[in-house]
Amino acid sequence: MVTGKLARGASRWLPVMALNGLQLHASPREPRLTPWPQPPAGPRGESAHYDYCLLPYTPKATTARDLASVNLLRWSWQAHGVLAQGEALLQRLHAGLGPGQVVWGIKQRVQQPDAASWELYFYRRPHNPQPYTLARVAELFAPLVVEGAVPDHWRWLMFSVEFDVAQLRGERPCASSVYIASSGLSYKLRDNHPPELENHYVFRDPLTGIDDILARLQVSVHAQPHPLGLARLLPPQLMRCFHVCVANKRQADAVYWSRVDLAQLQFFLDRHGWPQPLRAQIADHAPQLAHLCWDLGADFQRAPDEATGVGFSFIKSGIYGAY
Repeated sequence: MVTGKLARGASRWLPVMALNGLQLHASPREPRLTPWPQPPAGPRGESAHYDYCLLPYTPKATTARDLASVNLLRWSWQAHGVLAQGEALLQRLHAGLGPGQVVWGIKQRVQQPDAASWELYFYRRPHNPQPYTLARVAELFAPLVVEGAVPDHWRWLMFSVEFDVAQLRGERPCASSVYIASSGLSYKLRDNHPPELENHYVFRDPLTGIDDILARLQVSVHAQPHPLGLARLLPPQLMRCFHVCVANKRQADAVYWSRVDLAQLQFFLDRHGWPQPLRAQIADHAPQLAHLCWDLGADFQRAPDEATGVGFSFIKSGIYGAY
């Protein structure tokens, strides 16, 4: 679900800052959004398309009317009344870091249309600017406050900043996390607290690594080793993908699918009950989004009384892209 850089320069990556286009909640007082077009490749030939690991991929057939995947993030922000704050943050990050540096995620709680949050991820890649640190990104988040610090000696692969509506409005500090290189481990970072283990994850090929994927899910403390449970966790509609990731978290486990197509994205959003206005936006712009690959994730948690007997329920799902 990724797009690449939005343009060659900070002045070009936000094609229209006037808010006149489509919206998620119908209201005559709300401005309408103009979707942002798919940006071209960078001036030195850098990719215009990245997945949620900030690795380049070749898009499907493209057209002059293609849209950037970051429009989903903008539609989500508008639905929650924080579009102006979100776009201002994107402007600051792009001006300070350049194009093709940020992965974004929209997180949606099950059956809670108002319970959305967002996360921005910053990977260590060859095309990063210098300096490229959590401290630098925290400066660009200002006036928003980002908690946490990454010492110079840590060998990190990625760090991220997560926020909800109140945090994007500056009402509370934003949380940060760091992902340690070559470990599959991530830690939550807070001011004046030690790092807290948050996540242990592995990536596998959906064909050659399926035995390892199944083995990890069969020993999950959040699901019973039941064939129906595995079918719910690994629906065949999503297994035509680049990688499957299994993650063990503090209070849940999760499965992720990378580089799926638009039809798979729509299946996923329907399956996990995402708000209808966002699904309608995607359907309305399907021809202009079909060139992209997408990345998806679903968290599941132990539920002993779950009616199907598989022992778990999905509690959260996410869409990921890059710009």
